[in-house]
Amino acid sequence: MDRELDEQRETLYALIRGMYRKRRAGEIIDAFEATLAGHEAAERTNILDYWIDFYRLRRYQRERKRRRPTYRERLQACSACGYPSSHRHHLWELAMHGENKVTIQLCANCHELHHLMYNALVRDSEHSRKLVLHIMYSGRVPRERVEMILGWCQATIRYEASNGWTDGERASERWVEYRFGWKGYMESGKPAGVGG
Repeated sequence: MDRELDEQRETLYALIRGMYRKRRAGEIIDAFEATLAGHEAAERTNILDYWIDFYRLRRYQRERKRRRPTYRERLQACSACGYPSSHRHHLWELAMHGENKVTIQLCANCHELHHLMYNALVRDSEHSRKLVLHIMYSGRVPRERVEMILGWCQATIRYEASNGWTDGERASERWVEYRFGWKGYMESGKPAGVGG
């Protein structure tokens, strides 16, 4: 029982040390020591369990908090189309990885197209697929740009598949052809079955 309590205590204190500066962490740990001294072993276990869960949640929330884009980032050109104002797009999804530095700058339109393509390929979103097809065949977005954004999507999917988070088949040429009719688009720029 003492060993288990010591492990719980070290887990909690490691969480606290990881979240606060040395002085503040020391104050919090001292307060826990004083509180735990006045309780029986069973109560200590419950107290430690509660606070370990609490600080794990706080750490998770802190890690997942999104960093606001800087002024300089906002003024960078879109990596796909060159538009002079952009968003920071996380190639490693924020929901899964939290704030990270694996980013590219995309304008609002290219950013949206990337997410629509990803959702159509990985999440089987029919709504997203229809919007991607509309964009592809509108004639307003150059094929080279659509192809570039698709390549980034495929690279992201391959990375996720290499870590076991998604099915690698979703990045394959066969799947892209199935979802978007890619060969026909690249050859004619029109959807299959459309006359012209």
